[in-house]
Amino acid sequence: MRTTRSLILLAVTALLAGACAAPEVEDDPRRPPTGIAELTTGELQSRWWSWAASSPARSNPVADPDGSFCAENQPADAWYLAGTFGGKAERRCSIPKGRPVVFPLLNFTGTKAECAARLAEAQGTVTWGRTEVAVERIEPTTIRIEGVEGNPVTQTAGAVTTYGCGLWVRLGPVWDDGTLTIEGSAGSFSLSVTYELTV
Repeated sequence: MRTTRSLILLAVTALLAGACAAPEVEDDPRRPPTGIAELTTGELQSRWWSWAASSPARSNPVADPDGSFCAENQPADAWYLAGTFGGKAERRCSIPKGRPVVFPLLNFTGTKAECAARLAEAQGTVTWGRTEVAVERIEPTTIRIEGVEGNPVTQTAGAVTTYGCGLWVRLGPVWDDGTLTIEGSAGSFSLSVTYELTV
């Protein structure tokens, strides 16, 4: 009887200890966010810019003409897409089923004033199939970009702190194949990118 009561008490104590320990894991700031929608505008931009700066020019997704480098250094919780350094591109890209897709329609870095001036000129549209996608306008925000040697984005290895702004899309999760079209301009700069996405 006493042995049974001790075992029950031990089991209840273990369950309570586990329940008390669980929130510490969930609240650990080192864990990635549970959803892309929860990222602040600074976090969203810092993560994307660091991804874009994580590949040298020869395999960089922003300079990619056909989608060959679409899967370079993708994170586990999202799938990033890129525009161009100006001009047109037609890309094919396979992405994991149910993965959120994040990308800028147009994005800029520089001083706060430079960023705001470019953003004031920014315009464009994004369509997924035949449906126009809502675009998020992000005002100048402090961001931190981590880049590798030879990347064409920051053109320097290591960390760069600057202001980022632009027109952004948080799309997803994506469950079906489709065509994504990105069209944008700001002053004399323009881009046009078509992605054939397969999941």
